[in-house]
Amino acid sequence: MNITTLHNNSYSYLRQTNEIVQGVVDDSRYAWTFTPPSEFSSMPEVYMFIIATTEQCNLRCTYCCYSGEYEGNHSHNSRTLCEGDIQAIYDFIDKTAKTKPIRISFYGGEPLVNYPLVQYAIQAGQQRWEDDVTFSVSTNGTLLTEERIDWLVNNGVELAISIDGTQPFHDAYRVDAKGNGSYTKVRNALAYLHNNTFNQYPKVVLMMTLPSVSTLIPIAQAWHKDEVLQHYAPTHISGLTPNFFQVVAKEDWETLKAQYIQLLDAYEQHPEWSVLQTFFDEIVSYWKNRPVFEVSESTPLSTCMPVNTKLYIDATLQLAVCEKFNDRFRIGSINDGIDWQKANEMTKEYYRKRKNRCTYCPAVRMCNMCLTSIAYTDDQWDTLCHNERLYHKLHMFLFCEMAERSMLTKPSVPTLQSEHCTLNEIERKDISALRSIFSDADTQRYLPYLCDIAQTNDGIKQILKSFRTYLSKNEGILWGIRKHDTLIGFVATIDLSTNPTIFFAMHPKYRNQGYMQESVRLATQYICDTKLTNELHTEVDLNNIASQKVLERCGYKVKEEQSLRFLYCYQNYNTELQTS
Repeated sequence: MNITTLHNNSYSYLRQTNEIVQGVVDDSRYAWTFTPPSEFSSMPEVYMFIIATTEQCNLRCTYCCYSGEYEGNHSHNSRTLCEGDIQAIYDFIDKTAKTKPIRISFYGGEPLVNYPLVQYAIQAGQQRWEDDVTFSVSTNGTLLTEERIDWLVNNGVELAISIDGTQPFHDAYRVDAKGNGSYTKVRNALAYLHNNTFNQYPKVVLMMTLPSVSTLIPIAQAWHKDEVLQHYAPTHISGLTPNFFQVVAKEDWETLKAQYIQLLDAYEQHPEWSVLQTFFDEIVSYWKNRPVFEVSESTPLSTCMPVNTKLYIDATLQLAVCEKFNDRFRIGSINDGIDWQKANEMTKEYYRKRKNRCTYCPAVRMCNMCLTSIAYTDDQWDTLCHNERLYHKLHMFLFCEMAERSMLTKPSVPTLQSEHCTLNEIERKDISALRSIFSDADTQRYLPYLCDIAQTNDGIKQILKSFRTYLSKNEGILWGIRKHDTLIGFVATIDLSTNPTIFFAMHPKYRNQGYMQESVRLATQYICDTKLTNELHTEVDLNNIASQKVLERCGYKVKEEQSLRFLYCYQNYNTELQTS
């Protein structure tokens, strides 16, 4: 597999070693030898169970695989589980799960159509497994009322919400039975999640389906400007499931390359657009993290059985390898367990098809043709294999192109140095020290929202993750303040393009010694010198005299006095900060 970048540099992929080398190398004679699958009678890695609580749905998304337009899949209907089914499923999980904690995901249809059953299932699971279980709900977001959000978040439930961009893009496909769009309800749910404090930090995963990459740039631009969505990054962006009831065409290399170069150019100009960041992170993830080693003997064909970590339980209590399988391919039921003969036959059929097709394929190591492909005919495989190879060649091209443009290196927290302290990145090893800062009474009084999140180690990890997102979008930086190697405080900036804000906290042991004044001065000077913004704001409690003095000595002025607080502002006039 060979590509040439826009700078006219050629690179070759060597399938035997997984290397990328400069120049054109003919690797086409290398032939794969595949290890035949062994008979299996257990799935020792299973810990995740996806439960379709219902086949009902309040939406009729035009591209949905349960729309009746996909061969082998059921259409939306009134079938749903009951409380007795949940208990029977949990008995099956008890016998099947090999590791802890167990992870249970509620699926549909739309699981929140039967919200009382979801509540029951969560409470029953917590009672049965206590701390050895976690839950998630895959939802279209339209039925997430404030009351439901409160209950789900405070019970530690992850919310996997589908959203396809801002209103015109989302509502083009995600509609109800009358053709009405669903965007406003989803956005309202996300706004409520963002604006409210909960007992537990919200675990939110945003899933985007992209019917065409031609809309990705306007989606990314609109997402970045939206007052709610700009606080979230999509977690995963996927294309449509191939539908051979309709036309699935073979892709053209030159057309694809031109489309993706346009996307890459937009991302280079706007690295802060989180939609494009997620899109390209997923594209180059394999190439960035690929293991480089030589295959000297036969290699197993990647398949999810028997090493899969999850099982899917549909609304008829039948079992599948995962939720992607159409209804014709079930491997048992919760009452009878897994039909190992059928499971082995599926794996052998997959092996036979791939053994004949993949011997000279350059994309074997990164191929995404999974076990679900046994449902396709030989002609359909021809199309899918062509597209699979083409996309991996395209992703290799983009990886090399991004490397030449220096786009693969993530931004890092700049190290700032003063006479008495150092500002640098806060790492996971600092969580204990950071938690002691958040536990201080004054910090809790003056930064209550942040302290609410930081009550647990998971909450602090979530804060650090959020600031990594801010950093990647040039929207904020979190610095740890260190005396020698000891973390003694932090100073942070956020929302630099919309509402540039600075805030800070110090461990009580190190207060009133000048460390915070030095740190705020360094951070402010860096933000302004690098032109990330020309001014910074902050709100200070009227009783927080220490912070008021720090800000005033660093050149901040009182812009407005409101009930119980001062609003401070620093404006960059290209002058030196006060040093008094």
